[in-house]
Amino acid sequence: MSHEQAVCRFDVARVPFSRFGSWMSISIPRREQELTFRNHHGGENNLFPLQALASGQVVRPQIEAEPWRLRLRHGAGQIEIGFDSPRTVRLRGRGLGLQLGGKNIAYSEGPNLVTLNKPRTRRYQVEMLRGAIALRQQVPGQAIYPLTAVLTPAEDGRWEAAIDEYTSTWQRPPRPAFDQALAAARRDFEAFLEAMPAVRPPDEAARALAAYVNWSSVVEPCGLLRRPTMLMSKNWMCNVWSWDQCFNALALARGLPELALDQMLVLADHQDEFGAYFDAANDVLMHYNFSKPPVHGLIFRELLRRAPRPPAAKLLRTMYDSLGRQADWWLTHRRRPGQRLPYYLHGNDSGWDNSTMFDGGVPLAAPDLAALLVAQLDALAELAAALGRTTAAARWRQRAAELQQALLEELWRGDHFVARRADTGAVVESQSLIPWLPIVLGRRLPKPLRAALHKGLAQHLTAWGLATEKPSSPQYRADGYWRGPIWAPATWLAVTGLDRCGYGELADTIANRFCRLCARSGFAENFEARTGKPLCDPAYTWTASVFLLLAERMRRRAARSGGRPSA
Repeated sequence: MSHEQAVCRFDVARVPFSRFGSWMSISIPRREQELTFRNHHGGENNLFPLQALASGQVVRPQIEAEPWRLRLRHGAGQIEIGFDSPRTVRLRGRGLGLQLGGKNIAYSEGPNLVTLNKPRTRRYQVEMLRGAIALRQQVPGQAIYPLTAVLTPAEDGRWEAAIDEYTSTWQRPPRPAFDQALAAARRDFEAFLEAMPAVRPPDEAARALAAYVNWSSVVEPCGLLRRPTMLMSKNWMCNVWSWDQCFNALALARGLPELALDQMLVLADHQDEFGAYFDAANDVLMHYNFSKPPVHGLIFRELLRRAPRPPAAKLLRTMYDSLGRQADWWLTHRRRPGQRLPYYLHGNDSGWDNSTMFDGGVPLAAPDLAALLVAQLDALAELAAALGRTTAAARWRQRAAELQQALLEELWRGDHFVARRADTGAVVESQSLIPWLPIVLGRRLPKPLRAALHKGLAQHLTAWGLATEKPSSPQYRADGYWRGPIWAPATWLAVTGLDRCGYGELADTIANRFCRLCARSGFAENFEARTGKPLCDPAYTWTASVFLLLAERMRRRAARSGGRPSA
């Protein structure tokens, strides 16, 4: 890969500086005004500011970030920061010193060694490789807490240091030369970028940033997470959510199939005794308070189609068993006796936390839930057949047909889907995008129904993509989370369904607008539907993953048509 192809620069106030495997990052977090050293064990932990010093005084440097190096400049001086491994950050400077502040327990364990101890997270060993380090007391009379570590240059005006993350006992790791460490990090990122889906030339810059957001959000196995896992973000959404992870797996499937399978298996690792997946998890916390929508079978089926080779039979059996238990959980524990449709118990169950569809209350039998479960039952039938389980395959197919029949008989109203209270039977109308998403069932649906869903989706279209609440709705909110803004997963589901129904033109329009939105506004958690303004967490991996998938799709479509499809 050429240097020009790998150019990727970003703003650390929006996109953290980190690397594949590391639980550490450096950024300017929300509510902070300065560069901060952070970790993500158990969530968001701001450890200590990194303050550049000129003549002993704190200065505000110009910050330049690329995937393998963070550079701070002030006057003729500069500080460079990079990773030489997931657990070690390297720093060097000339003409500037550096101050590591914050409310940490700090002490020296030997010449040129200072430990910063952040209770309930990790310890950090700072080793000076050139220059000097000293502890400065912040509060008179307190000899340990809090202290500031000050890194100062040697006589030639240069200094170099390393910061190692550890738990109880520090052991000095090998120290490659600083430039070698940067070069190795660069090669690692460029290899990851090379493995990402190919896109059209106008999308290359956004592709590089999307790849960086995803590459830098992967953490190494730790605590409850037993395999390399992509967090949603290293800003503040520093967890795994059980439907978010599926979209990341799909973007990895073609170029990095083992890592893609890890993103699905992390869910199977912690499936509870009833068959439910966790709602959210990190290395120290896992909870099952909500249950995200069952996109898992639909996406695993797509993952297998994208993968360059079939997974090992053992892994295939593991996922088959896991997806089957999850489907049974929905159809057993989330379906009332004598009823045919499963239900949600909260907006968070649907992944659409505050969607207007839930304003009528719960338990709610929703059209997207039934449709996604039909898709999962289809996937299970396919997997069972591949594993030679013909009786099970027939059973899954029969259950899919019965559930689809119930969906159409109970929730279809001639030109649109409704939801229904599972306790009272009351019909719930909504101007949310959700009732149009059964289009993911494609040609399984009758042709007139597909045409009606196509028409309904078009009513949510803005200049930037699909609004999650119809823009003409009185309940539409520009910054309303799931009450208006554009979200990546809803976009992917709609485009996939339109493609399956043969409505490629509208699918092209939505996909192209979403790609243009990401190229303009980055990979935010969601976006204002009318203006394209980025909202919430500004560096979110499922947004980056869906961009990569749709940008690849647009490249493929353009190649087939001999030009660029219209937006």
